[in-house]
Amino acid sequence: MPPAQAGAHIRLPAWLLVSIVAAIGFNLRATLGAIPPLLDSIGEDLVLSASTAALLTSVPILCMGLFAPVSQLVAARIGAEGTAAILLGVLAVSSLMRFWVGSIETLLFSTALAGIGMGGISSLMPGLIFHHLPRIPGAATGVYSMAMAGGVAIAAWIAGPTADLLGGWRPALALWGLAAGITTICWSALLPRLSAAAPRDPVLQGVARGRLPWHSPTARRITTFTTLNMLIGFSGVAWIAPTFVHHGFSPQHAAGLFALFQIIQLGAMLSLPLLTDFTRDRRPLLALTVVSTGTGLSLMVLAPTTLALPAVMLFGTGVGGASSLALILIQDATSTQSEAGRLGAMVLSVSFLAGAAGPLLLGSMRDLTGGFTAGYGILLMLSVACLAMLPVFRPGRTVNDVLPHTPPLPGIDTAGG
Repeated sequence: MPPAQAGAHIRLPAWLLVSIVAAIGFNLRATLGAIPPLLDSIGEDLVLSASTAALLTSVPILCMGLFAPVSQLVAARIGAEGTAAILLGVLAVSSLMRFWVGSIETLLFSTALAGIGMGGISSLMPGLIFHHLPRIPGAATGVYSMAMAGGVAIAAWIAGPTADLLGGWRPALALWGLAAGITTICWSALLPRLSAAAPRDPVLQGVARGRLPWHSPTARRITTFTTLNMLIGFSGVAWIAPTFVHHGFSPQHAAGLFALFQIIQLGAMLSLPLLTDFTRDRRPLLALTVVSTGTGLSLMVLAPTTLALPAVMLFGTGVGGASSLALILIQDATSTQSEAGRLGAMVLSVSFLAGAAGPLLLGSMRDLTGGFTAGYGILLMLSVACLAMLPVFRPGRTVNDVLPHTPPLPGIDTAGG
């Protein structure tokens, strides 16, 4: 039986693959969402300044960026499916160890370990969706993105009550290790069939070991847009709840607004990628997200108390929709799983590394000015920069536009689309 036919017989049902993709997405950012509502408790216990507290978000994001390209090297040797299983296990261990945290150094180490797991898996997911769900990439990406936002929202919403119920912030954070552990077991149970359906073309394996597409103008544009959006979005994840506490809201009310910030992202993350299955030009949808982000940030600067609700809703719509559309841009610009993986690794490594500066920026501006207005003003200027670069995302641009004088590898279609 030819390999292609064998793969067709062992391919898992789409509903099962979408379900496990959603479970991975749900766990992938929950550890970040649980920290901001508990930041005051953590800070009082471990005696943290605002800048040091910001490291709890910035360190994992930094590690996400550093490890995103490394995961591609590992995947080239043992397969993306097996690599994802290992990284899910790392994510589970990183959360479970927080039950025994006794110092800021240990807590930062656990967040760094979580960042390794999150960054590695994030860089693999575009390629995994590309190969295992080729008929519904937009819908699957939307479900995956929506699950990520949902995980952050639920983690934030239950963080305070869970800490009260379990006796402190440590077990409240460690709880998410159990959820990641269950997901690891489920993914590992499917691993034999997932790996059997993985591409075995030696040419593709050679490409996977190749360099990231740094010389591609299309790759650099996608990376720049994603980086700006990631920097803005992670700043919101880290500081929206503390911002509203600073303006006089109760901690639970602030946590509710943060949860709303994530929930609003769910609709944008699910609906906008669905539309991309029926359209080719992404610029109108990208413009919608960037304008929403800029308007929400403007309200955070001008009227954070009286217009808190629309500010959070617009901010969430913008960064949530843009983050899922960035994954679609990666799929648009590539024609194979390995190309998607390499471009995903490039985009995520740069965007995570730069995104780590966002929480630190707002934390530092708060230490310098005593408030958040200046920090949100800087984020607003970055959203204007995102809007200015949208015209370059014309349909048909691919990473293979990069080196027109370099002959394509045999068996690799570089025509693009």
